[in-house]
Amino acid sequence: MDGDPKPDWWVRNERERDQMDLPSYEPSRFENGTYVHEVVSALESEHDCVIRLIGMNVQYPDDWEVRVDGERAFTVDRSRDENGNTRYHVDAETFRERIAQAAE
Repeated sequence: MDGDPKPDWWVRNERERDQMDLPSYEPSRFENGTYVHEVVSALESEHDCVIRLIGMNVQYPDDWEVRVDGERAFTVDRSRDENGNTRYHVDAETFRERIAQAAE
């Protein structure tokens, strides 16, 4: 996470997974490996909006919606890796551009 210490929720998650012998956890990532929560947090501050990636009545591997202030902005394809961690099939820069367009 860009050299920053892991947040408390991540440390707790790792500890619990270790105790249960579960695979390692990685937060949702974009295609280029950038963590979704880092990009979303920065974009919400930059554009003074709320961004949500959600699946509404979907079945795997249906696309998820990206909503900006409750309005559907675009959809994004996703998959899970061998440990069950989510990867969105868009790079962080393209996601930023699409959010900027939606927030205008």
